[in-house]
Amino acid sequence: MKLRNIILGLGALTALSAGAAVFDTPEQSAGIYYAYPAVADSLPPVPAGYEPVYVSHYGRHGSRWVIKESIYPDAVNELRAQKIKGNLTPLGDSVIASLERAGAHARGHFGELTPLGQRQHVAIASRLADRFPSIFGGKAPVTACSSTTPRCIVSMGAFTGELLRRNPSLNLTTRSTPGEMAVIALDNKGEHGLPARLGTRERMRSLTGAYYHLRDSLTRSEATASRLFRDPSKVEDLPELMRNIYDAAIDIQDCDGLEREQMLLALFTPEDLYDHWQSFNYRMYMQNVCTAMSAGAGPRSAAPLLERLLDDADRALAAGGESADLRFGHDTVLIRLLALMGAEGSEGSATALADANAAWKSQDVSPMGANLQMAFFRNGDGDVIVAPRLNEQPLAFRGVDYLPGAPGFYRWADLSRLWRSAIHPASALIDRVSPGASERFIFEQTDTPDDFFEISAAMGRPLIRGNNAVNVAAGLNWYLKYFADTHLTWGNMTATLPAELPLVKTPVRHTTDLSRRYYLNYCTHSYSMAFWDRDRWQQEIDWMALHGINMPLAITGTDVVWRNTLLRLGYTPEEADAFVAGPAFQAWWLMNNLEGWGGPNGDKWYEERAALQRDILAAMRAWGMEPVLPGYSGMVPHDADTRLGMEVSGKGLWNGFVRPAFLKTTDPQFDLIADIYYDELTRLCGPAKYYSMDPFHEGGSTEGVDLAGAGSIITRAMKRANPEAVWVIQGWNENPREELLRGIGKGDVVVLDLASEIKPNWGDPDSPSLTKRADGYGEHDWMYCMLLNFGGNVGLHGRFDNVTGGFYKARGSKYNSTLTGVGLTPEGVENNPMMYELFSELMWRPEGVDKRQWLRSYAKARYGGQSTSDVDKAWDRLAATIYNCPWGNMQQGTTESVFCARPSREVWQVSSWSRMAPYYNPEDVIAAARTFAKGAGKLGGNSNYVYDLVDITRQALAEKGRLTYREMTDAIAKGDSKRFDKASARFLSLIDAQDELLSTHPAFSVQPWLESARRMGHDDATRDQMESNARHLITTWGPREASEEGGLRDYAHREWHGLLGDLYRTRWATWIEAEKAALEQGKAEAEPIDFYAIDERWVKDRGDYELRPQSEAIATALRVIKENL
Repeated sequence: MKLRNIILGLGALTALSAGAAVFDTPEQSAGIYYAYPAVADSLPPVPAGYEPVYVSHYGRHGSRWVIKESIYPDAVNELRAQKIKGNLTPLGDSVIASLERAGAHARGHFGELTPLGQRQHVAIASRLADRFPSIFGGKAPVTACSSTTPRCIVSMGAFTGELLRRNPSLNLTTRSTPGEMAVIALDNKGEHGLPARLGTRERMRSLTGAYYHLRDSLTRSEATASRLFRDPSKVEDLPELMRNIYDAAIDIQDCDGLEREQMLLALFTPEDLYDHWQSFNYRMYMQNVCTAMSAGAGPRSAAPLLERLLDDADRALAAGGESADLRFGHDTVLIRLLALMGAEGSEGSATALADANAAWKSQDVSPMGANLQMAFFRNGDGDVIVAPRLNEQPLAFRGVDYLPGAPGFYRWADLSRLWRSAIHPASALIDRVSPGASERFIFEQTDTPDDFFEISAAMGRPLIRGNNAVNVAAGLNWYLKYFADTHLTWGNMTATLPAELPLVKTPVRHTTDLSRRYYLNYCTHSYSMAFWDRDRWQQEIDWMALHGINMPLAITGTDVVWRNTLLRLGYTPEEADAFVAGPAFQAWWLMNNLEGWGGPNGDKWYEERAALQRDILAAMRAWGMEPVLPGYSGMVPHDADTRLGMEVSGKGLWNGFVRPAFLKTTDPQFDLIADIYYDELTRLCGPAKYYSMDPFHEGGSTEGVDLAGAGSIITRAMKRANPEAVWVIQGWNENPREELLRGIGKGDVVVLDLASEIKPNWGDPDSPSLTKRADGYGEHDWMYCMLLNFGGNVGLHGRFDNVTGGFYKARGSKYNSTLTGVGLTPEGVENNPMMYELFSELMWRPEGVDKRQWLRSYAKARYGGQSTSDVDKAWDRLAATIYNCPWGNMQQGTTESVFCARPSREVWQVSSWSRMAPYYNPEDVIAAARTFAKGAGKLGGNSNYVYDLVDITRQALAEKGRLTYREMTDAIAKGDSKRFDKASARFLSLIDAQDELLSTHPAFSVQPWLESARRMGHDDATRDQMESNARHLITTWGPREASEEGGLRDYAHREWHGLLGDLYRTRWATWIEAEKAALEQGKAEAEPIDFYAIDERWVKDRGDYELRPQSEAIATALRVIKENL
């Protein structure tokens, strides 16, 4: 939905004369500038047997002078300019003098607390002491903490000064330190007052653009302006001028001695005054309260403060006796805190201006001197209740009941449970999925050591419990799939939840002893993630948490670490940049395969990567995840022997690229470089528990290397960075060598059995691996992993029976004693979601998996609880064929689409290393597509169904293409030109149909890939460089030598819209014309074609590819099936 349409909904721009009734006095139109009203504090009768034991108070500073100094001179100067032009009325002329007096009064005090502000806090303190004499009249410990902003410190001084005046013996401690600011005042450095955290930036940019248009429409104040100007239209920026006058007018009430200047507020008509309030109130609401526009980022930023309030209260209650905690801060902090707590009057679901302003009024929530007080009472049985008050009046909370017979009082256990849930990372996640949904769940985290999640119900809501945050998220995902029929997946991480969430009657509990859950592959960071921004990373981290991941590989920013390391070793910035690869190729640079390709990267790139990595790690660690950082195992630039006098091995080429060298661990400089590297890594990322290192990966020479000694030295270097660190190493082909493992102590390494479903090396005696190990990984810990995808290629593929059978076989073997976890290790993501769902559930299913039953449950969840018999039949057929690659078939990933291949008379696979072998009948996939499409009438409105229909139809078209290709080659072999003409025409029409189909879904188009790459640049040159990276990777991969002689071309091919209709079709059309000519001329062979030149033209092109509306996907798929299958 367009943000502007939401904002302008319900006639938002119409000034409502009735709106003036919102205010009892004109001063209330000041919103957060409204001076604290004179009140008599109120507390309901305390239930019998309860005595006060603790008070928690958060107070906003009192009334202050305006902060923005320019409002006075800006307004005065414009008024004088209008006077010179003869456009000012006598009333307008009088405003100049009034503004000058107000400005002179504020001069030298901008942003400071006024005397009125001090008196407000004195009065509040006095009433609080009167209310709770047992706490403030004796020697109970009272701690006061303030924001470091002077007006807050003075407010604290006034408040505590009154307490001391009344009780000089008060046991008072005060402080105001920078270290408290992140909690008591929040971090407001983000855009437009929101924290600069993952997942909020783009929303806020869009929101504020629409808001400022709205603001100018509301604040023109033409009725008021017509009293000040003879012709208001002659004022160049009338809204800005009227806002300055309004800002000056509403602050008069906060200052002493400005009675004459009250005329400024009286200038405004009630309607204009209301519209100014509307504009400012709405802005405050959207930035601080609303959950729909920013996924709750505003309220969520108050989580550290709420956690501190909860912890301090629990600590005080556990200590016994009486005490109080007083805090003094700011308006937005209090506003966000109340929204996060679920306070009545602070609900954030409204989006349209009229709705928002009807539901939330800033002058009621946070006037100057506003305060949230929570008074705790305990009875003789130890029961604790609490009376919350806002601005000294009883405050209610949504979703929790009062103590029976005692309105205004809550059980502390109920509120604590509610608020602990609100600050849990799962609450933030579900709000990103469905704004405001966190109030419909309870999330609880225990301190127990056993890994589990449990689904039950409490307080009329689903209750998700777990022993850590990630397991709670896994429980949430289980609930969403199997109780709420909601499947969150790549490209679809938002959902409309059921109006009434089902409540589980009998608790559902799942446990596992597999505490490690690894995710990603170095290649994934290039094939899929090279151009991801913060928002996309936030979605992926949410996906990780929902799937139980707690050990994600986090290599973003390693280029920053390496650049700084080389600079400290004496390399120039230019030399360091020549070593670091471009973003699309950093995976192979970090795996010691190449240097510099795709670079160099400029200074701004490194700054942005460092910032992005910090954000990624913060988001991961918020879940308690242990990011796996890239450690140091000996990589150095290829010239390190001559440049730095190092003893190296492994120099040479990798598919035409110059490889980095390997610094021998026996060289005295190894420890020096390792320590510099880890120092730079820790500066950027902080210390880690896990470090990933893969020396001698894919052809790295071990000549002259003492492997056991190398393993020991590499481990010691890692341990100097963190004595508790564990080495994570990939089990791939012959690596890690047994000799290397012998040099590493037990518990200091964990091996990722990288492709357990294809060629397990964990000790399976039946493994088809050429490098299988009779004793597995010996005494060392290992993890059962599914690789599944190679090169980020697009295509249906899976090894259902291998994955499940292999997992339970490992669990039942003697190697289970060292099996400590599972891992998802794909080279590319955003494909085949069914296999990832299956694998991520295995650790929670010790009883095994019934294939047919699991597929039914999967389809039901994926399609919103509405699967059909045809859809179920299609999944049964796919799971028995293309998703069931058999044991012993060593092909790497999907059966590649012939459309993507370099044309020839002997096309089988697309990429050099595919190892494709036929294992299913293409007609089964084609039949499954036809059957699956029958569900469109019922499921066409489900986005997951749309994705699957496009994907399955795409696969069927590819299968049809391979069958048609055989007709072409058969016609060539028989010299039948007419048959070749017909078959080749059908083949090209299939490519056209495929390109048209895939243009209806962004997940299957090259355009988002190219756009995300260009967004990484900051000028035309860097945008072009990023797009060059993106285009190279999925076509030639490298220059001619690497592409053709090295065989890297098309390793990362994608069956995507744009690539199909442009590059792949051009290849095939060129080949078809050449073969036609050969047939017509009776030649045995067609003229050779320089396909690299064709590919290179596409790489250098900068054209865009237009996506069609996704709403056309169903109709297009059905038509394509009818016409071609």
